[in-house]
Amino acid sequence: MTNAPSQTDVDGFAVINRRYLHVTPIPCYVDGDGAVWLGRSWHHDFVEHLTYLTDFVNIAPRLPRGSEPDLVRFEAPPGARVSFAYLPPQTSLLRALLRLPQTAAVLWRAIGRADIVHSAISGWPFPLGWIVNPFALLRGKRLVIIVEGDWRLGGPGRTSWKHRLMDMDPLRDWMARWSCNRAHLALFTHPTYRDELCSRNLGRAFVTPAVWVNDADILEDAAAEATWATKAHEPVRLLFAGRLLLSKGVEVLLAALRSLDARGVEVRVDIIGEGEQRDACLRAAAEVRSVRLSVLESVPYGKPFFEVVRRYHAVLVPSLSAEQPRIVFDANSQGVPVIASDTDGLRPHVEHGKTGWLVPAGDVPALASAIERANGAASELRSMGLAALRAGRGVTHKAMHRRRSQLLAKYLS
Repeated sequence: MTNAPSQTDVDGFAVINRRYLHVTPIPCYVDGDGAVWLGRSWHHDFVEHLTYLTDFVNIAPRLPRGSEPDLVRFEAPPGARVSFAYLPPQTSLLRALLRLPQTAAVLWRAIGRADIVHSAISGWPFPLGWIVNPFALLRGKRLVIIVEGDWRLGGPGRTSWKHRLMDMDPLRDWMARWSCNRAHLALFTHPTYRDELCSRNLGRAFVTPAVWVNDADILEDAAAEATWATKAHEPVRLLFAGRLLLSKGVEVLLAALRSLDARGVEVRVDIIGEGEQRDACLRAAAEVRSVRLSVLESVPYGKPFFEVVRRYHAVLVPSLSAEQPRIVFDANSQGVPVIASDTDGLRPHVEHGKTGWLVPAGDVPALASAIERANGAASELRSMGLAALRAGRGVTHKAMHRRRSQLLAKYLS
């Protein structure tokens, strides 16, 4: 391991002068000229790592660039030292298992050249951490694990035989706890993940919520007040923005809207997103009458997305899983409250009655009641939205990475 110390720049970032290997199942798309393309959301997060990691190696499945939408060509910032290593495609469980020896060999070599290994405990179709974490510890590397999504491979919307095969209790839970308890640094998006996975490593386990809002995205108070002054004279409109999956509560939301429609309740809800439940959303939009449901095209994350969010009176987050959706911070940045499930991933970030409303996860009548209540509560939604905006100041993507850099410097340098 090199002996160069970490440094701190003027923005408070601890600069890590170590060879940092970032292992992820998120694919890199490579075109005929060898250029690397990343999904827009991942690109947004990827480049922030380079603020404080001076020798960054990303290892991920490689796919040829085709007609995939919303990709961004990666261009290394001036002075950044970035390289890529590639795993075989992990596009199905069968392919992942057939190529497991090749995947393990590539990871073994890459880990051998690294000082710090960044890993996880989940992933589909195969949790790469099940290979990476033992390899890193066996080879004496500093291991950092970040738990953002639910490591349980089963759950809402994951009922196929492939998910049941991989959802192997107690192996799955044992491997997750084994990894987190042995990591040199473990970061979690909410306290429940930390408490469930760490029993003897709490001194190196920290909660760092996943936030992708930039400082420039957060509305000034005057702009938020002006936006609400306009919305006060408009019918209440609610937004669902996210992946259209069962685990995101899409089915619960549609059932709640159908129950309101059956009673002739007039509400306005827009849905933005892509996923396997999109057709179900389109069918529901065509069926309901008193409920005005629209399924809109996706909007790129960033300024266009935030401009859309701020037009609504509240954002619906009916998640069923324990993961922490980033949308709650996106909404807060625009002075918009959330109507969210009372889950482990959302409860720490929504103060019920002050920055939003919490309803029992999966409870169709409760969600329907909250939506109906919102229809006549524009003034309360405004108060909660402005409170959420104040609470969200300083809770940004850069602040998240600054905190990570400081923890890396303290525990892994």
